[in-house]
Amino acid sequence: MSFEKLHEIDIDRFIKEIWQSLRDSHELISGGNRFDEYMQQLREGIASGDITDDWIQAALIDYLASSPFSSEYPFRRAAVLVELTQQARDKGDTLAFLALALKASAAVESASVHAEFNSMIDVPAALKRRSAVAGAEASNAKLQPAKDYAITLIIERRPHQGWEDLTHAAQSIEKELSDFIHNQRISLSRERIRTTIKRWYKEDDNFRDALNAIIPRSR
Repeated sequence: MSFEKLHEIDIDRFIKEIWQSLRDSHELISGGNRFDEYMQQLREGIASGDITDDWIQAALIDYLASSPFSSEYPFRRAAVLVELTQQARDKGDTLAFLALALKASAAVESASVHAEFNSMIDVPAALKRRSAVAGAEASNAKLQPAKDYAITLIIERRPHQGWEDLTHAAQSIEKELSDFIHNQRISLSRERIRTTIKRWYKEDDNFRDALNAIIPRSR
């Protein structure tokens, strides 16, 4: 909202609307109806000097450093600004009211967006899941050369009568695959090759499909 538009609106209606928007955001964030209690505690903090510009700045730093997708800080800042706007209005301090009202309006809108978005999806949890998936994919990419070489060895070392089973095949390529892992500096234990191959077979669909085509009994 611009300074010019603020002069044109119904001030009482404006105050009522930002309070209502703030209340709605609080209900989305907390899931409860203790908005009045929350604001009273905040009001007391402002009166006692515990909530200051430095306090808000410190909260911003914590927010950016630890939880930039949380709706807590945007709401807290909006609540402080709305309360200060209301106090300026009650005191008849027009200049302070106009300056604070612009900030409060923008802050309430931001808090509302954060609250609504976070009510639809747990953003931190979603980011953790995406990070875990990305980590697993990166790990698989590093292991792929070893998997490919294992398939190659199993094909090349296949006995005339075929492999008895996966255990027999894994045991037969153990040394060569171990040397390959060592030479390529792949982060895998050289002492548990057979166990590793069986785990790949269980967890990697592509690896399992390739082995099933070579070792029918592994199906």
